[in-house]
Amino acid sequence: MNRNKRRVLLVTMAIAVSSVGTAVAVQAAGSRAGSGAGGCFDPVSFGAVPDDAADDRVPIQAAIDAASDAGGGTVCLGSGRWRVTRAPVGSYDRVAALSTHAAHVTFSGTGPGTVLELAGDQQAGAVSVISIDPGATDVTVERLKIDTSAATNTDEQTHAIAIGSGVCTTANGTCSMPVTDVTVRDVVFAHPPAPGARKGDCVRVLGNTPATAVKRVTISGASFVSCARSGVGVQRNVFSLAVLGNHFGEQIGDTAFDAEATGGDWDDGLRLEGNSFADSRVTSSAALSTYRHATITGNTFSGKGLAPYRTEDVVVAGNTFDVTAGTGGGVVDSQNVATRDKITGNIIRRHGVPGPGIRITPHSGGIPAQVTVSGNTIVADGNADAIYGDSVQQIGIRDNDITFTEAAPDGSGITLQGITGPIEDAMITGNTVTGASPYFAAIRLDSRPEPFGGVTVALNSSRGAARSLQCSQRAPGGFPPSIVSTGNRWNVAPTCPVATLQPGQ
Repeated sequence: MNRNKRRVLLVTMAIAVSSVGTAVAVQAAGSRAGSGAGGCFDPVSFGAVPDDAADDRVPIQAAIDAASDAGGGTVCLGSGRWRVTRAPVGSYDRVAALSTHAAHVTFSGTGPGTVLELAGDQQAGAVSVISIDPGATDVTVERLKIDTSAATNTDEQTHAIAIGSGVCTTANGTCSMPVTDVTVRDVVFAHPPAPGARKGDCVRVLGNTPATAVKRVTISGASFVSCARSGVGVQRNVFSLAVLGNHFGEQIGDTAFDAEATGGDWDDGLRLEGNSFADSRVTSSAALSTYRHATITGNTFSGKGLAPYRTEDVVVAGNTFDVTAGTGGGVVDSQNVATRDKITGNIIRRHGVPGPGIRITPHSGGIPAQVTVSGNTIVADGNADAIYGDSVQQIGIRDNDITFTEAAPDGSGITLQGITGPIEDAMITGNTVTGASPYFAAIRLDSRPEPFGGVTVALNSSRGAARSLQCSQRAPGGFPPSIVSTGNRWNVAPTCPVATLQPGQ
């Protein structure tokens, strides 16, 4: 029997088995062993043939469904290239090649030699190579490569993996069921732009509605070689996401990690830890918007920086930034609300277009408050401030080590300006500012025209500064209370004629 006839026969048998799968599952409830080696559900048993350039979608989906009907199991793909295409009209998930809304399913390869390939004309329709739909729980995708480089006529919603979707039915109750406990590990992504067409993210995470929220997802050990848009794109209704130990390469078309809760309330719970970012095409390597309770630590940014926007209780700690900037924004560029955010213990080296190492500013009516900037090492190559804040309420800037490597006639170690609103309760303590060439000031306080209140400047030191503590105002009354100034070691005397400097107690 030739290969094509064998494939047709095996696929026909797979469909027949699938049609009685429900009855079989009732009799074998709790069974999680397939007929393949090691109890796997092997797509080859359902008619899939690797490396023959034929479409393997039907037999692979049949293996997934068989594992689902058995109460869970592992779908094992061996080495080779396995080609899939968009599911046809009438499929449960029309916007995916492969999908599951079941429990306890693992989709496993042998490593990068197992290649799941989306190829051919996608008819300008949305499609994900693998979609994990509402109702799915305890699902793992691991040890394989997803390659969409041969896909043409794609859509902006063409993703390699979609975690969460709008695909559900009231008949099976999935429209009121979340997606929970998903793991993506050791996956290589080759998801480059499609010439003349739009394309989406390598991994898209979306809780389409509050009822179908995505909860407890881990993405680890992945290599994002190329992504048409983002490496990991996060949207609304996402809770407890961990992105750990991944590498984001240079061929990423948009922000490598981009979390934006569009069309919903705040996302909550993020661990962005131990990743390396080499992308350099966009403004930021990582961005998060409308996020609560995030820890961003131990990452290496050698492309661009980090952009938090409208955040609460976010900790940015222990990261290394060696950034060649393309704009004047901060390497860590926090805008809008930044309530109780902490930026601490980072190493920041900035090249390229001059701008701050850390910038904290209001935006669209959101005012940052209760912000801590501490223990950072900032090396600035350009003519700009190292730490900049506008209209921040209750900010502590302490124990930072700031170095200017070249002349910065307009740059200061720390600049606070009252532009949009007043500066209230600023504690600037224990910072060291040095420079081989003169820079504008160690600390600059500027009322433009919003006033300052409750400012303490203590135990700071400067070397190479043209000015130590510089105070200025655009209109009278910019500094109504006195500034507590004590224990500072300046290389030149303060220049603060518009404010009263009061020694500390």
